[in-house]
Amino acid sequence: MKKTLLYLVLTAIMVSSLSACHKGEGIGTSQNGAEENGDVVTIDVSDSESITLKVYLEAVYTDEEAHFPINEKLKAFEDSHPEICLEFVSPVGGASDPAAREAEINKVNTEIITGGGPDVFLMETIRFTDDNLFPDIQKAMKNHSFLNLSDYADSNAFDPSSCYSEVLAAGQLEGQQYILPLSFSVPLFVGAESVITESGYQPEIASANQAAFFGELSRVLQENSSKVSYSLSLTNLLDQPLLDYQAGTIQLDTDAVRQALTIEKDYTTQQLNFFNNHDSQQIDALAEGTPFGLLEMSDIALGTLHHLDTKGITPFIQGIPNENGSITAEISSYAMASANTQYPEQCAELLYYLMSAECQDAAAYPSTVEELPVRRDSMKVSLENKHHFLVYDASREKLSEDDIAFREETYGGNLQDSTVQSLQSICDQITSAHFHTIWYSALELGQSETGDDVLTSSLNDYLYGDTSLDELIDTLTPRLQMYLDE
Repeated sequence: MKKTLLYLVLTAIMVSSLSACHKGEGIGTSQNGAEENGDVVTIDVSDSESITLKVYLEAVYTDEEAHFPINEKLKAFEDSHPEICLEFVSPVGGASDPAAREAEINKVNTEIITGGGPDVFLMETIRFTDDNLFPDIQKAMKNHSFLNLSDYADSNAFDPSSCYSEVLAAGQLEGQQYILPLSFSVPLFVGAESVITESGYQPEIASANQAAFFGELSRVLQENSSKVSYSLSLTNLLDQPLLDYQAGTIQLDTDAVRQALTIEKDYTTQQLNFFNNHDSQQIDALAEGTPFGLLEMSDIALGTLHHLDTKGITPFIQGIPNENGSITAEISSYAMASANTQYPEQCAELLYYLMSAECQDAAAYPSTVEELPVRRDSMKVSLENKHHFLVYDASREKLSEDDIAFREETYGGNLQDSTVQSLQSICDQITSAHFHTIWYSALELGQSETGDDVLTSSLNDYLYGDTSLDELIDTLTPRLQMYLDE
């Protein structure tokens, strides 16, 4: 919930909504020369013909006045491909008009089911409402809703070794790439180095695994009468997935999951749950040990790191380990093409373009905050470019000097090289990556008696109510198994 609120605030600062085809009217889709290639129907496009690719992208990113990097690079792709027009399919945000969003999502879903819909999907993981396209992205992949992009990797000179391989693997089925992760986040423990060092905290002990990390942290918090700000979904940060789609099994009743949920209940109810990293006074308080530190995903924690570096406060940064002592990443944004598209080659070319150094360096993915690029060598420059966008480029024609001064104070300065190197070192420990947590607006298991999402309400009843861990697992396991078997 904290992450959702921050995303909404940042979005409100920068942009409004708009959707359009960049190249104007009169450019349609040629229906001549259809050729069946396996399960994909392709259409020959001669040099003199033009085609339209329908691109699903949330409306906030298509605002021409906002200059989001993803929109700017899509326009650059069009400029270099005069035969292709990109037409946005952009539902409104649920916060602004939930009824309209629900209607638009339902319309697109119907088109997809009947063999139509967008050709390309550019998605973000954060869920603002219960109305989302492909709420369970992995199940959609398993059902072969997307184009096999591995077939087009060589022709687009894509080198998977340039990327974090385990992050790429999240979008693979039986070794084939159906989804291209564009950006990701990692779980971080962040604070002031002097505070954490003087506390007696032992990072070597804490790095052994998830249980060791929270055991060591809890010891130090108790000895120092301190608290941390906690905002994580620990079960999504395990190496093992809760739902194993390929094996068809549910993995709730395991030692790792039980341990993660026990820790989650403790930290959710006993620690702090909000920290405003845009508040200079709170940053100063963090530097003095109040709170002791922050447990957050990097897409939120980066905001704090900018301010610590700007103020000359040496940060402490540690990746929060999974049950095996390595790092599990969370996919932040991703892209795929419809299995129904009549233009697979053009779709693949566009998607692999978004994986290029040009686009990854520019942080050209759907996001209102800073995320980490899948391409290894793009880390430093992408963070610099995203920060520059947030401070100076977003809706730049509308900015006054006072606006820029406000943003400079809000977002801080660029990260120090040492901070970026720490992030890179943590990312080198990634052994697995998952899409969004199952607990919030993800799987369609129906609604509870109060009208809330079943998984969300069940988890909340455990975290804040009287439901025991055994009851949570025993209740949800058969429902999830039935869902997985559908």
